[in-house]
Amino acid sequence: MTYTVEMNGAQMKFIREFFDNYEDDKVKLTLKDDSNRIKVVYTGESDLERVELENHLKTSFKTKSKYASALYYTIHVK
Repeated sequence: MTYTVEMNGAQMKFIREFFDNYEDDKVKLTLKDDSNRIKVVYTGESDLERVELENHLKTSFKTKSKYASALYYTIHVK
């Protein structure tokens, strides 16, 4: 399935460093729109349901990024 993944945060540089071209066994992200300074939009390819994908992305960032605990951000999958 193809989803739109919106990420919002004040420190998008660190979020983009992690998620640009992100791919694991459950999802592949491709940059769609980065024209806004506090929001970035990706196209996500995944077999997971929308809620499962949103939780997977949040968990991946929390466990794999050294910046996740210091940043305020939101991830929404549509």
